[in-house]
Amino acid sequence: MVDNKPLEEQAENYIKSQLLRFGFNVAKPSFDKKGSDLIILDNVERQNARIFKIQSKGRTISDKSTNIKIPISYVENEFILFIYTIDEERNESCFIFFSNDIKLWKKNGNDYILSFNKKKISTEYFTNKLFNQNLATQIKTVLSKAEIKKYTSVIIDGIFLEKAIIKTIQTYQELWPDKIFVKPDLSSIIENILNRYDRHKSEKKGINCYLLLSESFGLESIINIGSSSFNTEDGNQVRIFVNKTDEMIAFEVLEQLKRLINNDNIILVADDIIYEDELNKLKDKGVEIILVKLNENDGSNMFVQFMWGDMMYPIGTAIGLEGYEL
Repeated sequence: MVDNKPLEEQAENYIKSQLLRFGFNVAKPSFDKKGSDLIILDNVERQNARIFKIQSKGRTISDKSTNIKIPISYVENEFILFIYTIDEERNESCFIFFSNDIKLWKKNGNDYILSFNKKKISTEYFTNKLFNQNLATQIKTVLSKAEIKKYTSVIIDGIFLEKAIIKTIQTYQELWPDKIFVKPDLSSIIENILNRYDRHKSEKKGINCYLLLSESFGLESIINIGSSSFNTEDGNQVRIFVNKTDEMIAFEVLEQLKRLINNDNIILVADDIIYEDELNKLKDKGVEIILVKLNENDGSNMFVQFMWGDMMYPIGTAIGLEGYEL
């Protein structure tokens, strides 16, 4: 089997360089959302930005036909496909297709399909799709009219969550020595955080939760991770993405925060002094984040300017405490 990964990485890097050349703000999402390899932001300084989802495809072309398949579910208004091609003489080309272009392709089951070879990409159809200043301007025009979508994202530092659960159980065992605590579900903790601290409850919205775990810690032993999604009592679906890494969790959390801050309402579940500087810089830019952490009496030494909520209350409810016991 041919390994296409090097070509796909080459395609993505080439397409990113072309977008940067025309002045676009380009970022790489941490998780693949409906085929997005890259995203274009209209304003990186604004909390809520318009975005385009970019999928990149790379193909080595010859006289033999090749094809591109795009799931129909991916092709929304804010979706663009770039096709990078390279031939035997190392000639490179970059073609762009908007959602309206893709919807004219042939359908096969749940996919749109475009077939081509070296001869076909020299036809008028393809030459009109070669990425240039005019098509870059078209992206900017469409982007300026795109809907600003509001989402809520809960970003959880898994090391802190483990520490907070242990601290909460220790604290309430002293207060209620006869109480039997249950092993908490991640979904219960998330929903309790949303119920207590999410200020954007009035609208139907998408809610994503990103739990970043360390290979060196054992959060799974004290919490039930459970399913990848659940519905809240008010009808919103919460999707859970779990990422385990051997990298430093705080850096991973900050990278995820940077990718989402332009388009999402952020609830950050974290408590480490390493976050202070970056969070205060965001506050100075006018960004608003809801922070969920421990209070000073329970060991927090992180001081930031954002509104914050006490993590013990969502965990306390999740381990079986009644309201009057918190």
